[in-house]
Amino acid sequence: MFSRINLKSGKSQTIIRTKLVWCFSVFLAVMGAVKPTSASEETSSITEKTGAFRTSQPSQESNALRQVAIGLSGGSDAIRALHGLPYEDDNRDRLEPPIPGLGCGIDRNLSYVACYSALMTDQKEAENVFTRLVADVEAALPSGRWLLVTTVSRPGSIRSVSYEDEKTAAQIDIELLAQPMAEAQSSYVISLYGWAGF
Repeated sequence: MFSRINLKSGKSQTIIRTKLVWCFSVFLAVMGAVKPTSASEETSSITEKTGAFRTSQPSQESNALRQVAIGLSGGSDAIRALHGLPYEDDNRDRLEPPIPGLGCGIDRNLSYVACYSALMTDQKEAENVFTRLVADVEAALPSGRWLLVTTVSRPGSIRSVSYEDEKTAAQIDIELLAQPMAEAQSSYVISLYGWAGF
């Protein structure tokens, strides 16, 4: 079901993604330098909530991911339906419906979705969360249209997976990133980007 190499030029997607990752990396570096223990505490409490939420509400996560895929590949009206309340001092709105375990926003002008997990200090835990998210995305994607595509890995990327809607060229990229912290440690974050097709 999922197999094809992506040969299209995604220069604008790459530029936007690079800027987003750079901004998020700066944010993570500042958070790591200012409060190195709070990231670990926050991660463990969010991970506990996420784990409990996943077992009690798997259909909400699948439904939200399915709606994101449909919105990204469905045209202007479908993407508009994903916009929730606005973030303050930002050009993004909250994603509606939200994806449990991820903080997501949707750009008001460029029609892309950007989601991030909480910071994790354990690489094995981060890899497990990444694997579950990939499985959830694959289960939620409408079958027959979304194909696995090959993309170029970026610095800091440990694992990445991308899917593309062959009809509209909408794309979903999931990535596990390592972010250096103070005292030669690393923190890990999972990102999910969705790019509208049309």
